[in-house]
Amino acid sequence: MTDIVRGDVAAGCDCGRGCGAGDEEPAEAVRTTVPGGADSSPAVPGGNGDSLPAVLPVAPDQDRRRPDGPVMAGDLVDGVRVTGFACVTYPAPLTAANDRLLVEGDADRDLPPDRPVPPSVPSGRLDARLPHQRLPLATVLSARQISRCLPGAVTRLLTDRAARWSSVLRPVADTLRRAGHDLWLSGGAVRELLAGQGPEAVRDLDLAGTAPAGRFTELARQALDGDGLTYECPLTVSPHTLLCTVLAPDRSAPLIEYRGLGVGGFRFPATGSDLVTDSHQRDFRVNTLLYDPERHLVLDPTGHGLDDLRGPRRKLVPVDPSAATEPLTQAAVVLRALKFLLRWAPDDRLDTEELTAWAAGLPQDLTDRVTGHGTAAWAELRALHGECVAGAGADRQLEAVRPLGPGAEGLVRALLGERS
Repeated sequence: MTDIVRGDVAAGCDCGRGCGAGDEEPAEAVRTTVPGGADSSPAVPGGNGDSLPAVLPVAPDQDRRRPDGPVMAGDLVDGVRVTGFACVTYPAPLTAANDRLLVEGDADRDLPPDRPVPPSVPSGRLDARLPHQRLPLATVLSARQISRCLPGAVTRLLTDRAARWSSVLRPVADTLRRAGHDLWLSGGAVRELLAGQGPEAVRDLDLAGTAPAGRFTELARQALDGDGLTYECPLTVSPHTLLCTVLAPDRSAPLIEYRGLGVGGFRFPATGSDLVTDSHQRDFRVNTLLYDPERHLVLDPTGHGLDDLRGPRRKLVPVDPSAATEPLTQAAVVLRALKFLLRWAPDDRLDTEELTAWAAGLPQDLTDRVTGHGTAAWAELRALHGECVAGAGADRQLEAVRPLGPGAEGLVRALLGERS
């Protein structure tokens, strides 16, 4: 990590916006050893609510996994190591009974196995460390090591009564936590706040966690049904991505979106519970950053996401350039890159050297290869394109994507042609 992460932050606001949120006394980051762990991990004073804002307070027994807690990747069940979780979308409504346990050897299956997820791990068969305690020490940081204002900004974001997620976040998060699952902020909210923007810059709330899709849906439904204000909120799960969405009662907008940590190597949608594995499923290193609102920790599984986001020049670097070899994956990365090129390039602080090096290997006939996957795949790309360009004009899109080479530019031209 570079010196953008500071352990000796001076008192007072340091976000550059003059918010004054850092005027309280600093909380020093300390290291504590977790029994059974191979390493030690940061614990932040105030994680229990004594000095940092108690947005989602940590339960006293959550310094390590509960012996009766849920199964996670890496545990042993019937002598076989768990690798992740699938979910079948029938029968409805979804519950934990829809989840399927994935173990070593299931990557060769075309469909999820008919293997239910046990309610807890067999005695002595679990890794007692929490997911963030399995990361290298340098990649788990107290929020105040980055900015004294950051914990307060997260608090304001999550407790803003005017925000559309305000009525559902707390009951859902509390219910998941009581069931032994971890939950993190992900996506745009983390990027904006770590880049020094205020909560007002956050438009959507994306969550990642250890609960499989069926279990999340079951627990979220329990939480919403138990609250007199949210029982009418519908819950949906995408069978293609296992993205779980809590919608407004009239289905007009998502309130929160949740997905289990990513895991690859299966022929069907699956999720996991390992943070490093999750980071390898994401497109760019800046998108691997997660924020733990219980402990006010910033997780940087690749060890480069913070540097890419907060360095003198922002970098847009694919997590694993060699992994994106399938045409649909390549096209999706191009479109997500276009989103950031449109958003960040105008301030002239964007370093795209590694991105353009990756794009140089794209096939010039990328569009033909994508359309060869059928109309459904092309329709999904059209939808992603619409989300990524956010109303930017055709000329601006083409100017932004041109440095990525003829394959990327041809893809955007083809998508623009269908919209004209």
